[in-house]
Amino acid sequence: MSDVFLVYILTIVHFGFVFDHRFTEARSRNSSIDIHRSLDIQPKYTDWSFWSRCSDCIQRRMKECIDDRSCAGSRIYEEKPCQKARCRRKFKRKDDFQIVHLNKSSNYLVKQGPSDIWSKWTEWSACSKHCRTHRRRKCKKHSRCGKKIQKENAYCYHNKTKCEVFVLNLINNSNKYNSKRYQYDHINSQNTTTKPPRRNSKAKKCGVANRKARMLRIIGGIEARRYKWPWHVAVLNQYREVFCGGTLISPRWVLTANHCIRKSLRVRLNAHDLRATDGSDIEMTVYKMFPHPKFNYKTVDNDIALLMLPRAVDGPVACLPNRRPKTKQVCSVMGWGKVDPEDVYGVPVLHEAKLPIVHQRTCRKSYRQFLISDNMLCAGWYSGRADTCAGDSGGGLMCPSRKNKRVAYSVQGITSFGDGCGRKQKYGIYTTVYNYKGWINYIIDHFS
Repeated sequence: MSDVFLVYILTIVHFGFVFDHRFTEARSRNSSIDIHRSLDIQPKYTDWSFWSRCSDCIQRRMKECIDDRSCAGSRIYEEKPCQKARCRRKFKRKDDFQIVHLNKSSNYLVKQGPSDIWSKWTEWSACSKHCRTHRRRKCKKHSRCGKKIQKENAYCYHNKTKCEVFVLNLINNSNKYNSKRYQYDHINSQNTTTKPPRRNSKAKKCGVANRKARMLRIIGGIEARRYKWPWHVAVLNQYREVFCGGTLISPRWVLTANHCIRKSLRVRLNAHDLRATDGSDIEMTVYKMFPHPKFNYKTVDNDIALLMLPRAVDGPVACLPNRRPKTKQVCSVMGWGKVDPEDVYGVPVLHEAKLPIVHQRTCRKSYRQFLISDNMLCAGWYSGRADTCAGDSGGGLMCPSRKNKRVAYSVQGITSFGDGCGRKQKYGIYTTVYNYKGWINYIIDHFS
């Protein structure tokens, strides 16, 4: 139940919410306009405050706007159920229902708590097809507030639905959206076939990283330059542990290995040091997974999958290859996996290594006991001095090429498997991405 919480980005539409109820009617008429106006410029907020004390089985925290041009004094509120036993019993029947709304009132947290004047809030109503919900409370002391009824409206969504895409886009993008475009359809399945809304976006340059970077050397290898591989993605399991990697190839699509697919996945973008964040990290639940339909668990053939994000992200993406890589071409791999086969855990900081492409005949000779299909390619050194290892699966084999007088990287391979880590004459096996361009483009074109 700890993963279920309410996210309040609030323009509350309500009656009598401000205790001086002379202003409530005007606020109700204008609130639906404010949230769209605030999206003209990307909002900027402070870090989260500490969680409040438990009140009516709810804990709350908030962010405050620090840029009047974009969010004009608004606050973002987040709620989660308290972990007390009685509270867990109260919320055990709740599903992944999320609430989002926006309020400029400075004492919102106080007003949400128990009141001597007002009754408790009713439960939030079911999420409508237009991604809206509401709740009410009545005046208990007629001498103070008469027979007033306060009504609070908000956006809402269930995870992995069209409403999630709509609401998160509404919050995180400067584009204006119309909720009537997205009919609400709640489906609990992880592999739902519901199509999220399309977003028109201009084609961006691929494979070109940000220029600001600094190199750090550590014992046993090289730490990747910060921002050098901005499309490299950390893939997390249900316990929020990084166990695989991936490559951002489109604003809403991550390429990874099929054997990294789990019932529930999260991704972290812009990550470098997993122990700390500089504020640019983005973590989100995968909206939908597309494992390759012909993946073979025994031979590990067709070890490729696509992860669809709940919303588009703004940042560099890797290119898809226009041809197979050439033998002896030196490419790069990166990840948070083990730097030594004897290590129990991977490293907290992103590492990289340079590996040459190995001829297919040499690769098959090295792996006589394995099937090395035409969908696989080998990369590595004969000596085994550098290699991928446990925890690096799903990450990209990035090969450089000249593009308009600049170096651009394409994802030629996906880290798949190997015979140990860093063993002599045992190269790493990678899925040949070029062979799957048709499948990749089909999935992206039909489900974006």
